[in-house]
Amino acid sequence: MCQSYRKDCACGKNTAEIFFGKMVLDEQSVEQVYCPQCSQNVETNSDNRVWDNGWVLELDMDVVRTHAVTMGISSHEITADWVFDAGFATWVGIIPDDYKKKQQERAEILKLAKTDLLAYYQAMKEWGLSREKRFTQEGWRKMKVHI
Repeated sequence: MCQSYRKDCACGKNTAEIFFGKMVLDEQSVEQVYCPQCSQNVETNSDNRVWDNGWVLELDMDVVRTHAVTMGISSHEITADWVFDAGFATWVGIIPDDYKKKQQERAEILKLAKTDLLAYYQAMKEWGLSREKRFTQEGWRKMKVHI
């Protein structure tokens, strides 16, 4: 079973939920998370950091490299970007705090289910499509095609 892990950012004001796909990595592979507020002074040119709309996921590449063969890549070629894009350590959902934002957005729509089921289904459909479009326009990494 795959697992997820919630980690507060460096300034402690936000929390990201990280998904460890394919049961290879775990929380030991994560060094730090930076939100847009605390990532301002973080070095951008590093193979152990993934940048996504101001959020930064910093991995412990020594830990990650020990699992490189299991992930199907050479320990000399592996980068945090590759690990993220391949789904081995990535956000749960599309954005770092999707678990929280999704709950808040859905709570409003769920009220409709009690009064008008058809309107509820329509609102859920529109919400899903507009959410996907919004994340694409905002440039979230998971909404981009990676080759």
